[in-house]
Amino acid sequence: MSADISRGTTASSSVYPILKLNEGKTVVPISKSAAFTLELTGGDYKTVIIMANASGGSATVTFAKGNGIQGAGSNVVVTIANGASAAIVLDSGYFKNVSGDAKDCVTITPSAAISFTVVELPQ
Repeated sequence: MSADISRGTTASSSVYPILKLNEGKTVVPISKSAAFTLELTGGDYKTVIIMANASGGSATVTFAKGNGIQGAGSNVVVTIANGASAAIVLDSGYFKNVSGDAKDCVTITPSAAISFTVVELPQ
C-alpha cells in the first residue's frame, strides 16, 4: 500500500515538499475528512503537519500510535476550533508503523474536513 500523502517528488509534492535552505515553494493543502496515511520516511523529526479547520465547528485530528516497539502509549488527539490552524511534529518511533499495509506511514483521522499541508524542513 502506498501512502495517501507521499513525500517529495511524487504527485503530492506540492502537499509534502522537501524544503531546502533559502528556497521558497508553493504548497497546496488538501482536504481530508476520513482516515488517511502519511508517509514518514524522511527527516521525520523535521516534518511539520499543518492543519486548518473550516468545517463550521470544532474538529479533532487523531494521530494513531504506530505498531513498533515505541508505539506503546495512546493516540494523540489535537482539537482545532473552527477557523483555526494547528501544527504538529510527530515522533516517528511512536507514530510510524513498521509493518503491515501502512508500513512507513502514520495513520491520521480527522473528525471533519480538515486541510492538511505537510512540509519537511531542511536537515
